Amino acid sequence: MEWTIRRTDTFVESLSKIKGNKEVIIELGKKLQRLKRDPLNTGGWLSGALHGKKATRIAKRYRLIFLPDEREKTVYLIAMDHRQHVYRLR
Repeated sequence: MEWTIRRTDTFVESLSKIKGNKEVIIELGKKLQRLKRDPLNTGGWLSGALHGKKATRIAKRYRLIFLPDEREKTVYLIAMDHRQHVYRLR
């Protein structure tokens, strides 16, 4: 069974910053297909302020923060940004 992907406002806002980067957009598309199939085995669990969420690499320098909800079989896309900035979310 495929999982549902939902975008948060924060994710849509962060995506607008990188929409011109073709390599990142292509890699994001591939990663979203993987998240639909198996988000629990994609990326790694985070700690601290982002505890309970996961992060996965996109095109080497970018990270996608997401939250898998097992009950709803839904993946919430939280944010995507350069790895130096993305973990500063609250």
